[in-house]
Amino acid sequence: MMNLSNQQLKIKPNILRLFPYLVFGSLVFHLNSMLSVNYLVKGYLVLLESQIGLVILYFLARYLKHKYNNK
Repeated sequence: MMNLSNQQLKIKPNILRLFPYLVFGSLVFHLNSMLSVNYLVKGYLVLLESQIGLVILYFLARYLKHKYNNK
């Protein structure tokens, strides 16, 4: 096994990377709480919006990272 006692974990907390996901999650929660439909439909919409939104956020973050790292 690998000896991890002499290695340091290099974790840099960065709130800016978490911010788009927090905004998206609160937006999904707000939009779905305003609907007056069945709970099963709300659950399905939450799953659908989450999947689509996370894919969009991933590609947007990838595009912006590539754009600003090349300058």
